[in-house]
Amino acid sequence: WMGLAMGVAAGVALIVAFARCENSRGARRRKLAATVATFSKMTVEDSRKLLPGTLYPSWVVFSTQQKLKWLNEELNKIWPFVNEAASELIKASVEPVLEQYRPVVFAALKFSKLTLGTVAPQFTGISIIESNEEGIVMELEMNWDANPSIILDVKTRLGVGLPIQVKDIGFTGVFRLIFKPLVEQLPCFGAVCFSLRQKKKLDFKLKVIGGDISAIPGISAALEVWLYACVS
Repeated sequence: WMGLAMGVAAGVALIVAFARCENSRGARRRKLAATVATFSKMTVEDSRKLLPGTLYPSWVVFSTQQKLKWLNEELNKIWPFVNEAASELIKASVEPVLEQYRPVVFAALKFSKLTLGTVAPQFTGISIIESNEEGIVMELEMNWDANPSIILDVKTRLGVGLPIQVKDIGFTGVFRLIFKPLVEQLPCFGAVCFSLRQKKKLDFKLKVIGGDISAIPGISAALEVWLYACVS
């Protein structure tokens, strides 16, 4: 009987010890999960409060811009409709500017065709600018590798007509939006001011339809200077 009793006692002790071990491991797991969940909710500002900037390695950068993947996805969906609606509006708005900057070697300049193409611009970042103005200042960085269909009807002083295609447009820049004044009625601002704050890159190619633009001296250089002036 003594041996039986000792065996039962040892078995019960092992069961109790195993149960306590599992309870302890379960408690540590719950504590770790709570800690991970807390860290996952931390913002950049929380990180800065916990550790000063001198303790971060050089490759850690806190960007002031927010990503806009959601906006790009929605823009891709509606771009065919934007292209249709904006093309005629841009044509009517830009042609007077083209005429204003028209080089003297040209007698007339106008669009015979203008569409924005099938590739939507991509917004790569957004920043909210802190200012003392009574309004909201927002900056959007945009990258656009466009495939538009733009044809210019160019008439020279010599009476020669040239249908010139503008193609392979590459543009990167920062646009600034200012919403002011702020008002109490929807949409909560009185007006929106729009401007190109920084032009980082602008590339394009010119091609005479059915010919070579370099065949007429000075035309290519004049057109390139004119187009750069119009978008500056």
